Amino acid sequence: MKRLFTVTGLLVVACRLFAAAPLTGRVVDFGTKQAIDFANVSVMKATGDSSVVGGTITDATGAFSIDLQDGKYIVTVSFMGYAEQKREVTMAGKPLNIGRIQLKEDTQALSEVEVVGQGSSMRFELDKKVFTVDQNIASAGASVTDVLENIPSVDVDQEGTISLRNSEDVEIWINGKPAGLTSENRGQVLQQMPAGTIEKIEIITNPSAKFSPEGTSGIINLVMKKDRSAGFYGSIQAGLNYALAAPWNVPPGGNVGFNINFNAGPVDGYFNVGYRYHISNGGSKTDRYNLNGTGAQELDSSLIQSHLTQEGTQTHRGGGLFARGGLNFRLAEHSTLGVSGFGMVSDPKVFNNRNSNHRSYLLTDAAGLVMRDYTRDQNGYGYHPGGNATLDYTFELDNHKLYVSGTYNNFSWNQLTNYTQADLNLQTGDTAYSYQDQNNWNKNQSIEVKADYEWKPTQQSRLEAGYDYTRAWSNSDADAHNLDKNGAVLSELFPYFSVTNSLTQNHALYITYGNRFFDRLSLQVGLRGEYYMRHLESTYKDGTGAEKDSYAEFPNKKDTAYFQLFPSAYISYDFGNGHELQLNYTRRVNRPWGHQINPRMDFSDSTNISYGNVDLLPAYSNNLELNYLKTWERHTLSAGVFWKYREGAVQNIKYMDADGKTMKNTYLNVAKRQDLGVEVVAKNRLFGELLQLTTSANFYWNNIASVDEDIMHQDTMIHVNLAGQNIFAGSVRINAQFLFTKNFSGQISANYRSPRVVAQGTTSHSYSIDIGLRHTFLNKQLALALNVRDLLDSRARRNSTWGDGFWQFSENRWHSRTISLTLTYNFGNQQGRRKGRQGEDMMGGGDDMDDSGNSNSEY
Repeated sequence: MKRLFTVTGLLVVACRLFAAAPLTGRVVDFGTKQAIDFANVSVMKATGDSSVVGGTITDATGAFSIDLQDGKYIVTVSFMGYAEQKREVTMAGKPLNIGRIQLKEDTQALSEVEVVGQGSSMRFELDKKVFTVDQNIASAGASVTDVLENIPSVDVDQEGTISLRNSEDVEIWINGKPAGLTSENRGQVLQQMPAGTIEKIEIITNPSAKFSPEGTSGIINLVMKKDRSAGFYGSIQAGLNYALAAPWNVPPGGNVGFNINFNAGPVDGYFNVGYRYHISNGGSKTDRYNLNGTGAQELDSSLIQSHLTQEGTQTHRGGGLFARGGLNFRLAEHSTLGVSGFGMVSDPKVFNNRNSNHRSYLLTDAAGLVMRDYTRDQNGYGYHPGGNATLDYTFELDNHKLYVSGTYNNFSWNQLTNYTQADLNLQTGDTAYSYQDQNNWNKNQSIEVKADYEWKPTQQSRLEAGYDYTRAWSNSDADAHNLDKNGAVLSELFPYFSVTNSLTQNHALYITYGNRFFDRLSLQVGLRGEYYMRHLESTYKDGTGAEKDSYAEFPNKKDTAYFQLFPSAYISYDFGNGHELQLNYTRRVNRPWGHQINPRMDFSDSTNISYGNVDLLPAYSNNLELNYLKTWERHTLSAGVFWKYREGAVQNIKYMDADGKTMKNTYLNVAKRQDLGVEVVAKNRLFGELLQLTTSANFYWNNIASVDEDIMHQDTMIHVNLAGQNIFAGSVRINAQFLFTKNFSGQISANYRSPRVVAQGTTSHSYSIDIGLRHTFLNKQLALALNVRDLLDSRARRNSTWGDGFWQFSENRWHSRTISLTLTYNFGNQQGRRKGRQGEDMMGGGDDMDDSGNSNSEY
């Protein structure tokens, strides 16, 4: 027994000697009391060996945590433009919080420090990944769409459709709230929005109950630049871009922009205005086989009745003016009033037009004879004005915070198109011309009023509750006509007439509670309840021109109202030494909107008609994620497993019309879909500061259940028979940033996507490479950036689809290889840039130390 007690005692002493406990704190600005993220925190022994024993950087809230064994240490906190601080601490086997460390500005140190380093382009937080746009060289003179193409887990196809983890059911937010960007307009809006207005992009795959559950795959939040530091600064930017593809006589595009941020006492603000004009060239190819039977993954040549082949080219010119601004008024020590907004306008006939040409043949299979030979030219223009305005109020006192905001969004999407079709008479050699037009007017408006309350009863716990009301209404009109060669209307094309109006309202209440136990285990649970109402009105014209109600036979489908609960749960355990494990669950919904429910028919390709389905239902999903995070001084690894199960997932469906020659496309609630995947993201700093490498890989298994259903559209019953599909797919994206000298940097971005499944087929693999170089002059006041987008000219979308009576392969290329040159000049009081999270300032530090601290605890 004595030996047992002796051994046990020695083990207890040994565990005590080698035990590690967390040292925590928070770094803020002395004047504004705002958090300073990316501040450097280093720890060295107070006696004996003075080598550094640990270090980290602060997160977005200014907080840090370092595991230390018992003993005395010196903690040093530094950030560029601030006087460094030191604290002596004693660890005694239990967690220690050293409270709030307030850094004071040091203008002398700022003028003397020369930064040679790269800022991190990505960081991890509990429920999201954050990507800094300034670190992406390719963002110079680019659009937000161009930047999204280089974000891990995000894909942008040739039509501007955005998907997250292989799903298009994703929400696009601006500054943490919906901004009226629907699937109908966001492609045009993001293409017009300059990347230089964005500070960072947050990828939230499993948002908590505090956020809207819309979008089964998550939220992409665009955080716009706004700096509240003292002083002022701004920039002027100009650039040119040129499409490196035929036709070569197309002039180059360009961009100019002006940006300023300022702070004067209780008022700070920002203003940005920019103009972009871009030109892109593309092309398409389609091979469709009309079958006597049902197509399968492998084309059965014995079933072929006829073969349609098409080839086309197109040129798209787009652009316009984009402006944004905001003011913040500090009404008192604890309250702030803010107003902000953005808007965009354009001259549609000059800057947003599209021209295309398609040459088509219809062949027989047996003799190879041409049954039809025609061309179809499209010449149209569109305009997409819109914007939003937000008024918000923030009150903070001790451990309480109240945030109230109101937002109004107004976006339009209008397209006017003329078609000229030339049919060759195969017997006489004569050509017969026909002319049509198609006009579409769309307007989406919404208002959102929300109130969020946050209470921190202890340093380790937090309670949040709030109310969110959203009201959205949209109007869509469409018609089409036969014209003579001079453009005069001959007759109306009744099948292409539609009027659709919708109104939705949503009342939401939420509550979340989080706590940290034993300084290791973090838990957060939440519940959101939503009462959703939708009213739809839709009319069309029959063959005689008489208007009919799309819901005449189903009047109960005009109005929908229901209450749903959306729970969320997060659990995280910190093992110390940079090891962390996270598990989370959410329930989400994808409510059909925009073109998915709009019955307007698009006949830009007369052999391929698309329209929406007014009978679509919401699709719900259950999402589960398990993530492991490991951080080192110069490396970070995130590995996760995710599972998503959706019922009634919305998918695009193709079928052959009764004439056997025209394909139609609509949307259908597919019965079930599952995604099981692995996501790995690694950040590495290599060879000193020469190379910063970000690598992401997604591998997933897709399963789409079989469907055998009838759908009704405008008095026609359509039978859809889909075979179930399974596929293992993946994608890899690599972003390499090089710092050749303190003023010269470069970037290479490459990505690859393997084939993946859609409802009626597969999408082929795709790959692309972008490169960029940037050089700064005049103490980094002047910057010159050169970028080549799609270096291999390989970006394209290729699909193989099949169904009753057809098998089809299609390829679409909307953008060609592009080269751009952008010049940026920065001006003003550089104090305003110290804590604006600018990429190249993240590795900075000061010299003179200041040991005056404030031990007031704030966690």
